[in-house]
Amino acid sequence: MAMFGKRRDEEEYEDDPTSYETSRGRIHDLKPENRKKRVEPPKPWGKRERYIVLTIFLVTIFTSAILALSARDFKLPGLPKFKFDLKNIFSEQIIVVGNKNNKYFEITKTFEDKTKNLSGTYALYVIDLESGYSFGIDENKLMQAASLIKLPVMLYAQDKVDDKKIEAMGKRSDNAVFNELVVKFGKVKLESFIKNLGMIHTSIEDNTTTPKEVGEFFKKFKSEPFMEFMVDTIYEDWLPKGLPEEVKVVHKYGREIHAVNDAGIVYASKPYIVVIMTQGVVEKEADEIFPELSRLVYDGMSK
Repeated sequence: MAMFGKRRDEEEYEDDPTSYETSRGRIHDLKPENRKKRVEPPKPWGKRERYIVLTIFLVTIFTSAILALSARDFKLPGLPKFKFDLKNIFSEQIIVVGNKNNKYFEITKTFEDKTKNLSGTYALYVIDLESGYSFGIDENKLMQAASLIKLPVMLYAQDKVDDKKIEAMGKRSDNAVFNELVVKFGKVKLESFIKNLGMIHTSIEDNTTTPKEVGEFFKKFKSEPFMEFMVDTIYEDWLPKGLPEEVKVVHKYGREIHAVNDAGIVYASKPYIVVIMTQGVVEKEADEIFPELSRLVYDGMSK
């Protein structure tokens, strides 16, 4: 419409030398030989742009896949474990301290053989309470703590709250009581307390810890009164199930999605501390293998 300005065709031919004005408007010469050749508009997607888009697309897919795998320690049954690390993308940490021709090495080797065909990561840390010797597999790996994070809170709350609350966290792993105490004491104070214990990798906020820090916790505080609240719990189908009935076990069980953990003190004839933590596992698979793993450690430590 004229009121909105020139029509498109008028704009296109305004500078056309083959057109001219009349009383009835601009006349355009439509003879092909008199028309100036139109310039083809540039294409929006050239080869260069297409390669750039394709590269971005592939990088996005690769990055997404890496992040997905790193969120869970990915390992298909029967295949080597894929472990993503910014420093070393394909690496597997196996820590065995001491002489490889002893019972400790036999335990780690058997443990590895038992778990290599299972999904996810199975980490181990053991302390011989007679000799003080310790050894493990992935013992320094930062892992999902699950209810193992309740351990330092139980210690802090000792003598500050009714023992029934601590007992609830020990025997039943009561999350409501745990959350109540975290609010009562405050995360900042509890996190500071945990760091002062030497558990520098353990965090309530992130719900993370390492097998070694859990094992050292049991070693340092094995004589504390709250330890008795972790005997005859409602979670006796993991570490205790693989042991003779007469053997006393003080332990803390924990479970989250793709994570099953159990750690504690085994008061056998040769007492020891054992921590078994998992990540990226099939829970049913872990439930079935746990007693067997507990037994192999017991048998090895009894030699």
